[in-house]
Amino acid sequence: MISIETSTVTKPPAITISTWWKQLAYRHKSAEFLLYLMFISGVLLWDKLELSWQISRWLLPAHMLVGATLFSIVVGAFWSSHRKLLVRSKKSFLRQTGTAVEWLLVICTLSGFYLFFYGNTGNDIGWLLQELHFYSSWLLAPLVFRHALRWSILNFRK
Repeated sequence: MISIETSTVTKPPAITISTWWKQLAYRHKSAEFLLYLMFISGVLLWDKLELSWQISRWLLPAHMLVGATLFSIVVGAFWSSHRKLLVRSKKSFLRQTGTAVEWLLVICTLSGFYLFFYGNTGNDIGWLLQELHFYSSWLLAPLVFRHALRWSILNFRK
């Protein structure tokens, strides 16, 4: 009698969309990096810094395009998947800072899209939305850093 050995090949587990979505909630580095990049590029566009026109003419469109595309997609996907952690967290500090981050993201994003499509037209609404966009980012960046301090890409104590 001849016996034929059959080798068992183990297949890697299939990654489903729901598994990927759950894993995305913990993968914050690209979202955090883009948030800091947008903050720094926005600060460089601040009138008080008086950056030369040769730099500003390239920086403003780059800030607008990255904000309207990459930032919206990457941070939007991370925020949406991370939302369950915010709701289910037993840590009140993370829930409170997460909620504040959420509201600041909404304010900064909506005002940014208004400025992207209409700009500051010189009227009161344009001025108000430009100020909301600017000052909400000044609150958002340090709050995100504090919210994610243990896991932040800026935490060099690791």
